[in-house]
Amino acid sequence: MQHLRRRISCAMVGVAVLVAGCNRESNEPVPAAAETPEAAPAAPAPAPAPAPAREAGEAAFSGDAELPANLAQDVPIYAPARPVSSMTSAGHGTIVNLRSDDAAERISAWYGSELPARGWELEKQSGAAGSHLVTAHKNGRKASVLITGGPQGSQILLTVLEER
Repeated sequence: MQHLRRRISCAMVGVAVLVAGCNRESNEPVPAAAETPEAAPAAPAPAPAPAPAREAGEAAFSGDAELPANLAQDVPIYAPARPVSSMTSAGHGTIVNLRSDDAAERISAWYGSELPARGWELEKQSGAAGSHLVTAHKNGRKASVLITGGPQGSQILLTVLEER
């Protein structure tokens, strides 16, 4: 029983360190958890490797809660939503991850009317059980909006791809 308690305690410390690291806004190492007689001392974190230079066509990931700077003006972003992360790749497309407190049905309806208002031609709009999909195309680009609702609000995954 003592062994089980020690394993649970160590696991809880590990989860706490992981959660603290995921919620940090910088690339600084996560401070070690307080040492207890049951926990071994933490080894110092290795220095982060320098980021490799990006070549043309490689993706740029933004873990920051912001929209990509080069997002086309005709791509609608649901205003009450908060950016979580984004990724862009020149010549390929953009992915934007958003969160909103609004219901998935409301967000889907907004994209269903806002995309055509900005010149996009709707291809599909469907939804069931809290998940909705809206797809459209315009000038050699394809947009898809996947909205997943839940008790804590909705997750919006907006993808704009260059058609080939």
